[in-house]
Amino acid sequence: MKVSAKVKLPEDGTLHRSWIEWWYFNGHLTDGEGRKYAYMNCLFKADPKKIKIPFSKYLPSGRYFYFAHHILSDIKRQKSYPVVKPVCIVTKDSFTDKSFDVSYSSPLTLPAFMASEMSEIEPGHFHMKNENLDLHLRSKKPALLEGGTGLVDINTHKTYYYSYTDLETEGVITIGGKRIKVKGQSWFDHEWSDAHAPGAEWTWFSMHLNNDVEIICFDFAEKEKHTRLASIMLPNNKTLHTSKVEFIDLKDHWTGPKTKTIYPLSWQIKIPKYGVNLVARPLIRGQEMLYGFLNYWEGPLAIKGTFRGKAVSGKGFLELVGRPIAGSRLKVVQEQIAEAIKKTAARK
Repeated sequence: MKVSAKVKLPEDGTLHRSWIEWWYFNGHLTDGEGRKYAYMNCLFKADPKKIKIPFSKYLPSGRYFYFAHHILSDIKRQKSYPVVKPVCIVTKDSFTDKSFDVSYSSPLTLPAFMASEMSEIEPGHFHMKNENLDLHLRSKKPALLEGGTGLVDINTHKTYYYSYTDLETEGVITIGGKRIKVKGQSWFDHEWSDAHAPGAEWTWFSMHLNNDVEIICFDFAEKEKHTRLASIMLPNNKTLHTSKVEFIDLKDHWTGPKTKTIYPLSWQIKIPKYGVNLVARPLIRGQEMLYGFLNYWEGPLAIKGTFRGKAVSGKGFLELVGRPIAGSRLKVVQEQIAEAIKKTAARK
């Protein structure tokens, strides 16, 4: 991977020759009747010679391996609709322009070869489409470069990382075959690096506050060392950065029914240098995602607290990766495969 001192946009928006890379969206949506929804949608790319990935034996010819995860959450009904595409094939015309533009499908999920799309039409203006989402997203602010340059030092490696923190969103979601018009606010992350960190654990937050402030913060733990970072986007588009972040587990735990993994879902987050004191609580609990031997929790949050001494509220997303499962990972994978076969047979 070519080493640069910082992220450069728009040229860094598209594919890199890196070991691992992903393009990630999350958001909070509302329909015309005020019902609330949330979503996550992520496309991953990996070099199978460098990164051990589940299902890599199914890799089609080519340098990189692609897979995708997305989840749509109906907050009122407390129901979530996760989709894991363990292998994705990208079209030949994907990533051929200087901008981010990819079309992909999965031969291992149904309906087979249904095309999904992600594209950056112009800087900060995105379109995404899959089975459950068809959304247009326009950034109201410039990109935030994590740490100030977008090149973040995480223990044993460095990663390139930037975000669009305030994406005005509209489009259609599909639940149970019903198409629902929605509007809302989204977040976009793009990250890439030449690193593999098996056994790492991280706790990650993205937050939109009602004072037009957005915050990303995380705790990345690897080999008993912790890297913490917070980056803040202010209403005037200025950014603040610090490694002095406190994450306090409020002991509101949820146990995954399949893995028996215990996930801490409610947190207090303090950034004393910038007067941040927030409490984040889940809007829905059953948000565990399973991909081979990988399990994680990904879901929407309600935020309350203070920013520079003034009361604020907001919404956000939490990602928990690396929490241990109880029992056999192999058994969990075998159950995943059996469930996928059962669903496939039922759809025929």
